Amino acid sequence: MKSYEIKKFNLGSVFKFYFLTGVVFGVAITIILLITGITLKNIGLELGTFRGGSPLQAGAAVFGVVLAGLAYGLLAGVFSMIGAWIYNLFAAAVGGIVIKVKDQDR
Repeated sequence: MKSYEIKKFNLGSVFKFYFLTGVVFGVAITIILLITGITLKNIGLELGTFRGGSPLQAGAAVFGVVLAGLAYGLLAGVFSMIGAWIYNLFAAAVGGIVIKVKDQDR
C-alpha cells in the first residue's frame, strides 16, 4: 500500500473548481425554482414569480437565472477557498491528511 499526504491545496484551483460547480448548480436550482413558481401560479397561488407573459418578464427571468448562478458560484468559490486556506494553515502546523492507496496488479 502506498501512502500519500495532502500537505497543501492550491487556493486558485479550489476556487476555480467550486466556482464552476457552484454556477452549474446555482443555474439548475434557479431554473427549478422558476418552473415551480410558474406551476404554482398556474394552479392559482400568487407568489410574485415569473408568469411567462411578456418578453420583458422572460428577459428578466433569464437575467435572474444567470445572476443567481454567478452569485452562488462566487459564494461557493470564496467559502471553499477560505476552507482550503484554513486547511493549509493546520496542515502546515500538524501535518496533512494521509491517504493510503492499494496497489493493483496489471
